[in-house]
Amino acid sequence: MKLSIFIAGYRTENWMNVYNSVPSATTIQDYELVFVGPKEPPQELLDKKNVRFIQDFGNPSRCYQLGLLHSQGEYVVWTADDGMFSPTLSIDKGFDILPKHHKGIVTFKYLEGPFEVGSYKKNLAAQMTKSEIVQGSDNYWKMGGHKIMAKLPYIQNHYWLLMVGLMRCDYMMEIGGFDCSYEQPGIGCHDLAVRLQNDGAEVIMGVKLMDISNSPSEHGPIEQAQIQNDLPLLKSMYKNPMYSNRTKIPFDNWKDCPNVWDRRFG
Repeated sequence: MKLSIFIAGYRTENWMNVYNSVPSATTIQDYELVFVGPKEPPQELLDKKNVRFIQDFGNPSRCYQLGLLHSQGEYVVWTADDGMFSPTLSIDKGFDILPKHHKGIVTFKYLEGPFEVGSYKKNLAAQMTKSEIVQGSDNYWKMGGHKIMAKLPYIQNHYWLLMVGLMRCDYMMEIGGFDCSYEQPGIGCHDLAVRLQNDGAEVIMGVKLMDISNSPSEHGPIEQAQIQNDLPLLKSMYKNPMYSNRTKIPFDNWKDCPNVWDRRFG
């Protein structure tokens, strides 16, 4: 199989929209979607031969990791389920520029809104308009363009963000995938990006992949995790010289997470 798209899923009402938007992002026929989350899949997706469902009640980072574990494609794309793929053949364009070696990666742009959800996103978005984010300076998509990462001594300012990306499945598993001690992948993806680029990955900026829509009620546990656990963890880790060359982690780290994410189900 050429491509697996794995998705940490909670908004089952949008899964059919996600599925239907994939052909607008790629002409590849040999692909699968892997949804991982606590809910039962919608009935209309049950007969789709290129869709698989993994039920898990753990934190969203653990769901990402399980999605990677169950991916059968040579290449993977990862994203959330609160948006749709942009109708620009963005994945095809990603393959066009993907470096042709084991450590080649494409990081994609995306739009997320409303920007009023969460002080962290609000502060970032207040600096730029939507068109500037997608079409303007690449500085927004680098670590040094964001105050939190720019202040951490063991994160390189020129490193790319990697919130949604395209890369070889075997290399992502080799690096250990997601560190699931970050409860939600919004911050965990920063750690992933740093580890990959510390390891010598070549990251190329692609076009916009997704239009994502946030809901305050759905993002309450996400924001709590970010503020109470993930941001403090990122800061403590990358202020410590012990982590200055952090690369590979154990892939099975997801097994250390609780089977049920208390912030949502406690």
